[in-house]
Amino acid sequence: MPKVSVLMSVYNKGQFLREAMLSVFAQTFTDFEFVIYDNCSTDNSVTIIEEFIDSRIRLYRNSRNVGPATSLNNCIEAAGGEYLVFFHGDDIWEETFLETNIDYLNRFPSINVCHSLMHSIDANGNKSFSQNSKNAGEFEITPYENVLGRLFKGCYVKTPTVVYRHNVMRFYDFRYTYACDWDMYLHLAASGNNFIVINKPLMYYRTSAGNETSAGVRGGNLIVEGYMVLRSFFSLYPAYARFSCKSFKRLSDATLRRARDAETRDQVNFLLRCAIMFSPVQLINPGYYLYLFIGLIFGPVGLKLLKSSRKKGVSN
Repeated sequence: MPKVSVLMSVYNKGQFLREAMLSVFAQTFTDFEFVIYDNCSTDNSVTIIEEFIDSRIRLYRNSRNVGPATSLNNCIEAAGGEYLVFFHGDDIWEETFLETNIDYLNRFPSINVCHSLMHSIDANGNKSFSQNSKNAGEFEITPYENVLGRLFKGCYVKTPTVVYRHNVMRFYDFRYTYACDWDMYLHLAASGNNFIVINKPLMYYRTSAGNETSAGVRGGNLIVEGYMVLRSFFSLYPAYARFSCKSFKRLSDATLRRARDAETRDQVNFLLRCAIMFSPVQLINPGYYLYLFIGLIFGPVGLKLLKSSRKKGVSN
């Protein structure tokens, strides 16, 4: 059996797929299998995958588009490696990505989840470089209680950077399209798994408008799923229910801020209603009524001006 299972669910990634896969096969750590499920792509993704003649590739095709979570679950079910890592079909790994992560997991056998920092790359290939965290060492082991505390504020773990031990990995909740990773990390931490973070970028994350996360943010679906994830978690783990009010208030505040980037009046109205649903305490928040008034009277243009004026106020 291979040491690592690299798992990729692909849907219409042809524009970047060849470059992305080349970064996988350029790894200095070579003991891996590459499990790929094509989720009924309508572009040339499968043709590009079939260009690579490598015995480590195991290509499967879903009979229909089953959504990202279920397709990823198919990858997990097919995996045989001791470690699992999910690869997006448009990201790029540094050549030492696998070697570095596996080295840390070997050094700390009680740690089951390893993640790192990441650079970004846009659709035109322009790269933005991240710096190592200031005042941080080479790595940090984060106790599961601290992981949960940070996850209650939002999904801070960058999924494309994560390597897991197979024996602790659960299946994704198919109800979620955009927040299934957040749900996964909450459950892993609640099960007592400490995380280790490498204070170094090891990959380039593709920030194109067409990726699933960007689509979820634009439509507001990511925010709604985030609320569902938190509500489900606090219901399943009542010992952490005392953190729920603050978590929902943070999500509500984030929803108000998201309203400033809305493109239509319908989006503005939707996000303002969500902010109240997530945290009714907004009804006594004067700031909410400012957003409501400007949004109803002036629409998205007014909220964008509000955002711009506040940025200028901070800079001055």
